Amino acid sequence: MKIIKEINAPRLLIFGYIGIISIGTLLLLLPFATNNGISVIDALFTASSGLCVTGLIVKNTALDFTLFGKCVMLTLIQIGGLGYMTLSTTFFFFLGRKISLRDRVLFRESINILSFENLKRFAWRVFRITIALELTGTILLYLFFVRKFDPLTALGHAFFHSVSAFCNAGFSSFSENLSLFSNSIGVPIIAAALFIIGGLGFIVISDVFTTVIKKTKKHLSLHAVIVLRTTLAFIVFGTIFIFVREGHHALRGYSFMEKLLFSFFQAVTPRTAGFNTFTISMFSPITLLMFMFFMFIGASPGGTGGGIKTTTFVLLLKWIKELLLGRYGDDISTHKKRIPIEQAFRSFVIFGLAVFAVTISFALLMIFDNPRPLKALFEVFSALGTVGLSMGSAVNRFCSFSYDLSWLGKLVIILTMITGRVGTITIGSALLRPHLMDFKYPEEPIVIG
Repeated sequence: MKIIKEINAPRLLIFGYIGIISIGTLLLLLPFATNNGISVIDALFTASSGLCVTGLIVKNTALDFTLFGKCVMLTLIQIGGLGYMTLSTTFFFFLGRKISLRDRVLFRESINILSFENLKRFAWRVFRITIALELTGTILLYLFFVRKFDPLTALGHAFFHSVSAFCNAGFSSFSENLSLFSNSIGVPIIAAALFIIGGLGFIVISDVFTTVIKKTKKHLSLHAVIVLRTTLAFIVFGTIFIFVREGHHALRGYSFMEKLLFSFFQAVTPRTAGFNTFTISMFSPITLLMFMFFMFIGASPGGTGGGIKTTTFVLLLKWIKELLLGRYGDDISTHKKRIPIEQAFRSFVIFGLAVFAVTISFALLMIFDNPRPLKALFEVFSALGTVGLSMGSAVNRFCSFSYDLSWLGKLVIILTMITGRVGTITIGSALLRPHLMDFKYPEEPIVIG
C-alpha cells in the first residue's frame, strides 16, 4: 500500500492528459491543420475539448479545419473516450508484456474500476467493444449519409460521427451539427444509441456482455443494475418533461412524432453527448435548468462521459434517506445488498467538489468577461460535465458561447473541461498529499442545522 501511495496516480494521470493536450495543440497549430490559421488559445481550447470529449467549439469544425486537422481532432476524441491508459494497456496486451504496478494504478484510476485483477483482459475487451460499436455505427450512419453525399464523403462523415457519438464527444463534421438531419429518424436514433451505450460505462457493457450474451454469469452486478435503472429513469423523465413543457413552446408547429423524437434526443444528449438537432437557446429557462441538472449528473463510471456520475447521485440520495431515518454510520442497503459507507463519503466529496468547481468557474467568467449569467452558467455546466451543449455564440452561430469569451475566459473553460474529464477527486488527490495522523484531538460537538 505504501508503494501505491508513492506513485501518486492522480498526478501522473493529469500530467498524461496535459501532455497529450500539448501535443494536440502543437499539431493543430501547424499551417496545414487549418484553412485560415488558428490562435494558440483556440488551438489549446480545441485540443482540450477533443481530449476531454466535450464538444465545445471556438472554431467551425467543418470549415476551419483541413482533413489533417479533423484527423487530429478525431484521434484526440478517441484517446479521450477510451482513456490513454486503456490504449497503452491494450498495446501491452498485444505485446504480451506484463503491466507495471504504476500502470495498473493509473489504469484503475482512469477507468474507475475497483480491482487490479485481469486489467489487461479488461482493457482488451474495452478496446474490442469500442471498435465493434464504432464500426457498426459507421455502417449504419453511412446508409443515411450516402443519400446526401458522395460515397467517400459519406463514409468520412459517418466514421467521424460514429466515433464522436460513442465517445460522447459531441463534435460534428457538419457546421449545423445534427440539425441537418433533424427531420430524419435514423440518424438521431443511431447517434443516441451510440452515446447512450458509451455513457453506460465499459464496466456495465462488459457485465451485460458476460451475463446476457455469453451467459457466464447468472446475475448482473449491483453496479450494472443501478446504472441501467437510473439511465432509463433519466431518459423517460427527460423525454416526458421536454415533450410536455416545450410541446406548445419551442416545439410548436411540429407533428406528434417529431415532437417525441426531438424530446427524446434532447433528453439524452445533455447526459454528456453534446449533439443537438434543435437550437438550445430556443428552449425555456426551466428546460435549460433541467439540462444543467442532467449535465451535472452526467454519465456512468468507467465510460466515455463526464459529470459526477449516475451512481454518485443515486448513492447520495440513498445516504440522505439513511441519515433521515437515523441510521448513522451504517452501510447503505439497496437491492438486497450492502454498499460500504466509505463509498457514500466519497460520493459526497465528489458532489461537493463539483459544486465548488462550478461556483469558482462561473465566478471567474463573470469577473473576466461579465457575460450573460445564464449563458455563462450553462457553458460551465457543459464544460464540467464534458457535454458540449451550448446556448451559442452571439457572433458566430456555428460556434459555442466560448467563442465570445476572452482568452482568460477560454482558459477557465479549458481548466473546467479537464477537471470534468479526470474527475474532481483526482484533481484534489493530485493537489493534496495524504498523510495519516497517529493521534486524535479531544472530541467536542458543535451546533449544526
